[in-house]
Amino acid sequence: MAPIRSIVFFSTATVPMSPRDLTALGKECAEQDSHVGITGMLLHKNGSFLQVIEGSKAVICDMFARISADPRHTNIRKISDRTIPHREFAGQAVSFKNLDELPPGSPYLSPFSFEAFESDADLAVLILAYFFRNRFHPTVSVRDPQS
Repeated sequence: MAPIRSIVFFSTATVPMSPRDLTALGKECAEQDSHVGITGMLLHKNGSFLQVIEGSKAVICDMFARISADPRHTNIRKISDRTIPHREFAGQAVSFKNLDELPPGSPYLSPFSFEAFESDADLAVLILAYFFRNRFHPTVSVRDPQS
């Protein structure tokens, strides 16, 4: 099996997006990505996005270029760009979660900033993985993993 390229990045919406806009964006990502073999997770919170995309090197290169040119967001900054031995977000195309829908104080919602993730890429992957594993729960179980 060929190595998998994984890019984690952070961006900011150029205009406020309604819950309906965000749902449409999530569906669009899943439809586009499923056709080219990309898996991953997209999170939204307060106008910011945290996303991981993974797949073959050529496909991920092309998709990241298209994402970078998308006028719906700006300040697209890579947190990590690495080769991994297997998919970490396998099972379906890119999943989406709007974190604004969760109750305040839910785990993994703070900090949610490029600066926090830039200094700790593992934190970004942990947050993405947590919501990916719980993607089928509309409100996600928000039990603190420390308790």
